[in-house]
Amino acid sequence: MTGFLATLGGGKLQLATLAVATAAASWTVGTPLSVPRSEVAAAPLLGRIVVVGGFLETGANSRRVDAYDPARDEWARLPDLPVSVDHAAAASARGRLVVVGGYGADRQPLRAAFLFDGSGWRTLPPPPEERAAAAATATAGGTVWVVGGRTRDGLATTTLALDLRTLRWRVVRGPRPREHLAATALSGKVYALGGRLAGYDTNFATVEAYDPRANRWRRLPDLPSARGGTGAAAVAGRIVSVGGESPQGTDRAVWTLRPGTRRWLRLPDLPTPRHGLGVVGLGGRVWVVAGGPEPGLTVSGAVESLPVSKR
Repeated sequence: MTGFLATLGGGKLQLATLAVATAAASWTVGTPLSVPRSEVAAAPLLGRIVVVGGFLETGANSRRVDAYDPARDEWARLPDLPVSVDHAAAASARGRLVVVGGYGADRQPLRAAFLFDGSGWRTLPPPPEERAAAAATATAGGTVWVVGGRTRDGLATTTLALDLRTLRWRVVRGPRPREHLAATALSGKVYALGGRLAGYDTNFATVEAYDPRANRWRRLPDLPSARGGTGAAAVAGRIVSVGGESPQGTDRAVWTLRPGTRRWLRLPDLPTPRHGLGVVGLGGRVWVVAGGPEPGLTVSGAVESLPVSKR
């Protein structure tokens, strides 16, 4: 793992140059993930994009972990997760990556969490309850938030919060209960987007924001269309919503909202529409990795990115 850590500084510098040099709002295609999969967890880590677990083409879930270097357009294999998962949630803060829950090999939601620090995985104290098909994000203070998803008893009604300084969990208010939603964080607030009750004919357009200081969720303008199996990232002071599946197929529309405004704006369509995808904000771009190009169990290794303007 020495090589992974040694090249991080250079990767960050090259990534910033790439973001500044890209003037036109058009999608760029990168080297595909070597093992295509869907229902992955993904998060940025020290200038890389880490993709964890997911469904393989065979329908089995995976322990595999890969890291993409945007500056070099290269993938590297990282140590496998201790368990095989799909529909897990991932977030990063303070140079560490946390993976929470997912469905295990027995197809039941997992009550488990793992931390990667650049050299290997360690098992964290178990969360207060199991979660699968949830979403995770992290705020700048070093708290990982696990939003929505399923427990063994049904849809989760609370949000789980992990303090990365103490590695202690707490339970706070949850948004409208739903699974297969997206989450991101911006300016100290946590955002929950879309999701569904069960099958992909039960999608929501609901968007909510959580203020940790007030311990309160509030409604924001709905997405222009309902979407489940979706992803989101915060880029250039904006929330970007990407992907999803419905009875009509996979969703190629990409929407952005600047908090404080009341209108979603449409960005250029995703070249490879997908659900169960990884969506990450890094270097002024939104990165979209893996996912299913058709509803249900399909897989892709596609890597596509779009610069997002601060204006």
